[in-house]
Amino acid sequence: MLTATATGTVINTAYIERLNATCRAHLAPLARRGRAIARTGAALSAGMWLVGTAYNFCWPHDRLRRLAAPDTPRTWDARTPAMAAGLADHPWTIRELLRFQIPLPRSVPPKRRGRPPKHPPLTAAA
Repeated sequence: MLTATATGTVINTAYIERLNATCRAHLAPLARRGRAIARTGAALSAGMWLVGTAYNFCWPHDRLRRLAAPDTPRTWDARTPAMAAGLADHPWTIRELLRFQIPLPRSVPPKRRGRPPKHPPLTAAA
């Protein structure tokens, strides 16, 4: 896979370790020991999804910043991974993230199972 993607010849675990450290820093059940902190796997999974989404959409990363336009007072424009991937045009706030409405998937009627009906269905013209 490394040669197919031309990303190098050695597996580098620094990025995943950085992500693990970020998750431990922002999700209490991963940092503290205790029986009552994460009672269910669902609560831990929901927390991981929230931290992962905030990591990608809300928190700018220094390695992704770009030089700002010369006419602005800033030197750098901060970018999030979602901005770098073209999924967002600005760093989201946590409020925007929590209020974002995910569109429902297109409804597909279930496939008919079983025996075909004895009588064909009536149509409006009949």
